[in-house]
Amino acid sequence: MEAKVIIVSVVKSNKSENNVWAVGITGEEQEQAYCKSAYKAMRFAFMLKKQTGFYIDDASLKALSEEIAKQKAEAAAKAEQPAEQEAQPEAEEPKAEEPKKKQRKPRTKKVQQPAAESAELIAFV
Repeated sequence: MEAKVIIVSVVKSNKSENNVWAVGITGEEQEQAYCKSAYKAMRFAFMLKKQTGFYIDDASLKALSEEIAKQKAEAAAKAEQPAEQEAQPEAEEPKAEEPKKKQRKPRTKKVQQPAAESAELIAFV
C-alpha cells in the first residue's frame, strides 16, 4: 500500500481565468481545498500536515516556494516603479495646498466656586 502524501497542484478555475492552487491527499478523490495564492496553499498544506500527520510532497513544496518568491519579486518591482513615476509629476506640477485643520483648544477643568459667591450671583440675577 502506498503511503499517503499531501500534494499541491495548479488547476484552472471555473469562475475566472486565474489559476488556483489545489491542496489534497493522494488516494482521495476530492481535493481538500482550493487556494487563490501560493502562500495560502502552503499554509493550508502545513495545517493539513499537522492535522493528519502526512508528509508534504517535495516537488509541491518546491513549486510553491518558487511561486511565492516570484510573486514577492513582482511586488517589489511594482513598489519601486510607482515611486519613481510619482516623483516626476510632482516636480512638474506644484500641488495645491490643503487647508489646515483648526487646532482644538485644550479642555480646562471647571473650578468649583464657594457657596457664598454662587449665592451672590443668584441674588443679582
